Amino acid sequence: MDRFARCTSFASRPRLLPWPIPLPLSILLFTMNAKAADYYVDPSVGLPSGDGSQDEPWQTLEAVVEDGHFTADIRAGDTVWLRSGDHGAFAVSGGDYAPPITVAAEAGETPQLRQVSFNGTNGWIVRGLSISPSYGTSPSAVDMVLVDKTSSDVAIEDCRLFSVADASSWDATEWVNSASNGIFIRGDHIRASRNILTNVRFGISVDGPNALVEYNQIVNFSADGIRGLGDNGVYQYNLVKNVYVDGDSGDDNHDDGFQSWSVGPDGPGTGVVRGVVLRGNVFVNREDPAQKLTNSMQGIGCFDGLFDDWVVENNVVVTDHWHGISFYGMRDSRVVNNTVIDVNDVSPGPPWIMVTAHKDGTPSENVLVRNNLATDFDLTGTALVADHNTTLDDLTSFFVDPAAFDLHLLADAPAVDSGSSEQVPERDADGIARPQGNGVDLGAYEWHEPSVVPAGGGSGGSNGPAAGRGGVAATGGASASDSGAGGSTARVAGGGAGAPTGTTAAQGEAGARDGTADSRGGAAANDGSPATGGGARSPDAVTAGNGHAGTYGEATAMNGEAGGAGAADTSSSEAAGGCGCRLATRAPTQYGFALLAMVAALVLRRRPTRAAFRPVNSMDTRDQGA
Repeated sequence: MDRFARCTSFASRPRLLPWPIPLPLSILLFTMNAKAADYYVDPSVGLPSGDGSQDEPWQTLEAVVEDGHFTADIRAGDTVWLRSGDHGAFAVSGGDYAPPITVAAEAGETPQLRQVSFNGTNGWIVRGLSISPSYGTSPSAVDMVLVDKTSSDVAIEDCRLFSVADASSWDATEWVNSASNGIFIRGDHIRASRNILTNVRFGISVDGPNALVEYNQIVNFSADGIRGLGDNGVYQYNLVKNVYVDGDSGDDNHDDGFQSWSVGPDGPGTGVVRGVVLRGNVFVNREDPAQKLTNSMQGIGCFDGLFDDWVVENNVVVTDHWHGISFYGMRDSRVVNNTVIDVNDVSPGPPWIMVTAHKDGTPSENVLVRNNLATDFDLTGTALVADHNTTLDDLTSFFVDPAAFDLHLLADAPAVDSGSSEQVPERDADGIARPQGNGVDLGAYEWHEPSVVPAGGGSGGSNGPAAGRGGVAATGGASASDSGAGGSTARVAGGGAGAPTGTTAAQGEAGARDGTADSRGGAAANDGSPATGGGARSPDAVTAGNGHAGTYGEATAMNGEAGGAGAADTSSSEAAGGCGCRLATRAPTQYGFALLAMVAALVLRRRPTRAAFRPVNSMDTRDQGA
């Protein structure tokens, strides 16, 4: 059950009460048991005078907001189905919905929006939309999806976002100044799942807490693939590849597959980022050696700590830089079963796994570095434990096809059965259970027989290249699931090139932030994770160092907070909220006035509890603290 799905506790049980039901209560019970409503929006045949039904749909989603239908007609738990055509911009403000309102593409339809934004609102699911400023008459660089810091419990799923469908003709200036950002998450408990972002400046940026960012594909970008600044975020099974435009071509941002930094009272590097999980992600600098306007990309670059209680496991980094995985000021964390290689044999590189002191001299402390494969290591700190790591030299003796970035292990690779089984992920980057032989393997992938499949079904992805080729992004709707049991799908409908957002230097990192005072600089790349299977994976139940559950299957993938009396959630970030489901199993004499109060609350919560929806004409000014 999706954590955003509404609770339907009261099945048809006519004898719950030991006394006759008064008329007002009967009305309440009838209202509560009424099914959520479906509404329809069709730019081709809809009319402003329509009633939102299948036969008389409204005209555009933008008009639905402007005409006040989210106040007058659409309530918590309802679904708004969008049909193909131009729906304008979806910009809403206010409203608190539990269960959430769903805005989704109707089956077989391709609704198009210029932009989506949420301001001061809670409880939304947006699914299957095609979002691009290029649908407008005068497109400009924007945040294509923005969830502001006063919003919460919003899910963005199965959408396709792009600045332009084909950026193959872009020059450096267009990559820096014309590209839009993908998804900007500032609120609490926001989920971005299975989205495909192409030809963007920044891919997914997060500075709100408790985010879940999973199974997304970010293909062709010119700044950072993913930024994660909020506490207790989970970033898992994402594919990030193909970075564009270096400093010599006019881009001052140092590009990262994933980047984080703290912000404290005295600015960047004076705070702490806590409880983050990086699991099973694939970062590839570039697939095509002849890619124009290429740049060196730092893989996982965390240079301005402190970084406390992090779990970094099963990630694959293919980079043309020294910084494969780097942490400056890491504490009470572990870096286990990752694979880091270079895209070539020339400088910059080879990439390392580094754990070192904060720039202010504070040492890293209590860090476990285990079972990793990398072309170099640089590890210093207090109570730092490093064991069962291997420095790679001859890649062909370890991997199926390193030239094509297929970093699955050969059956006779030295890494097979060579790892420690303590404090390591229970499954590999493809969802294959560990161990498959006499011991745990090193690196992100566990060697296995072809008959072995990940948890949840599908293929283990042991064959085929890790990184797919980026083509021209389709202008249609989102791919419902380009990720299967094997991880983020390698064969991406990419895009010709990513474009910059034209954002200010506050977004772009200062050169010193990359922690490269020794002139080693930094750029890491990302490797495309293969996925040939169908079934969804159930990621590891690995507990983060801060005691948060960190599990995707049971309590929560984000902060380990069980949702009260709700049912366990196996597909999202946390258990279904405490909505009183267990009351239905009590004896009739135990209900009394508690039942009456609960019924009234459930009915009333179908109405917005915040300000009515109103159009939002401009995006919040971002302040990423960097």
